[in-house]
Amino acid sequence: METNRIAAQISDIRTKINGYLLQELQKNGLTGLAPSHGALLNHLFHNKVVAMKDLAKAGRRDKSTVTTLVGKLIAGGYVEKLPNSDDQRSYLVRLTQKGEELRPVFMDISNRLLFRIWQGIDSTEQQEVVRILKKIGDNF
Repeated sequence: METNRIAAQISDIRTKINGYLLQELQKNGLTGLAPSHGALLNHLFHNKVVAMKDLAKAGRRDKSTVTTLVGKLIAGGYVEKLPNSDDQRSYLVRLTQKGEELRPVFMDISNRLLFRIWQGIDSTEQQEVVRILKKIGDNF
């Protein structure tokens, strides 16, 4: 096995996952969404109203990137931005009805993605993959 190609392999897998997600979004008529919206929407599915800084943390993105992503979600009618009464300099974000309607579609796509990822890999191997990837991540 070529251990010196690990970064390329991880990158290739990420590219394939994003391609799969784009294809699934398109199949469901969700052409205005991108895989990068997934973490934000998932966080909003589990939290009613979220501060932008918390959304950035949950989505593992910087604030400027989240501002752009949220702007696209607002333009698509999936979320709305509200003033933050606790901090006049920041905003809160919540799902609209249209955004809430994405929940079952996203859960279905997520479940199918996980099935595809773990297909042919038993639970012991899955735990080992996760353990090793966590160690690699912790190295950075």
